[in-house]
Amino acid sequence: MGPVPRRRFLAGSLLAVAARAGSVPGPLRVGQIGTAHAHAAGKLATLRRYPEHFEVVGVVEPDPARRAAVARQAAYRDLPWLSEEALLATPGLRAVAVETAVEELVSTARRCVAAGLHVHLDKPAGSVLPAFRELLAAAGARGLTVQLGYMFRYNPGFVFLRRAVREGWLGDITEISGGIGKLADATVRREAGRFAGGGMFELGCHLIDQVVSLLGAPAAVSGHSRRLGPPGDPFADNQLAVLEYPRALATIRCNHTDPLG
Repeated sequence: MGPVPRRRFLAGSLLAVAARAGSVPGPLRVGQIGTAHAHAAGKLATLRRYPEHFEVVGVVEPDPARRAAVARQAAYRDLPWLSEEALLATPGLRAVAVETAVEELVSTARRCVAAGLHVHLDKPAGSVLPAFRELLAAAGARGLTVQLGYMFRYNPGFVFLRRAVREGWLGDITEISGGIGKLADATVRREAGRFAGGGMFELGCHLIDQVVSLLGAPAAVSGHSRRLGPPGDPFADNQLAVLEYPRALATIRCNHTDPLG
């Protein structure tokens, strides 16, 4: 994956939201809720990199300690710190990037949708699937977009691959194999270890998203997990998922002990 698509995917996707919403004169007014997500500073920096497209009206961080910890970072410098109520009531606000801790992502996005706003929701979209489905239903009922932070969707290589499959260049797809990983540090192990899905939940979701976009929902799914950390470390860091289709098998590996990942 080239670096430019990853940096620019948020800008392009929110501009697509604006296009769907109709013509908006001048920069799109946006805000951000949360600083706890690993990608929070990067998303905000991307929005600020394109002032011709976006006007960042402010950031919400209710935790004073977190706010103090990030306030001097370049991404947050000179931006207003607002309450959530003040941000959602900002005149002309069109979209919000939700960058809270994982447990708060979906509930925060629900409040944004209730306020009539489009949402960029970082991944993974919470740990309770029915709650995420309710969010999508609420947004759909109001004609609003919930855009997930899956940067591979906008990567030129994956865009080309989806076109090739859609137009039949590759014939009948009978197998997909993919792997993704990294060498997780103590912070990643601690944070991702709070969730039963482990590394696949934190990182493998990017590739599963692509498999489903190519082949649709699988008929069956099976998974295998290993925990290679020290005793007492709950993080599932070496995993395999098998997605079964009537005429294909997809295998996705996710390894958070890979020193070359």
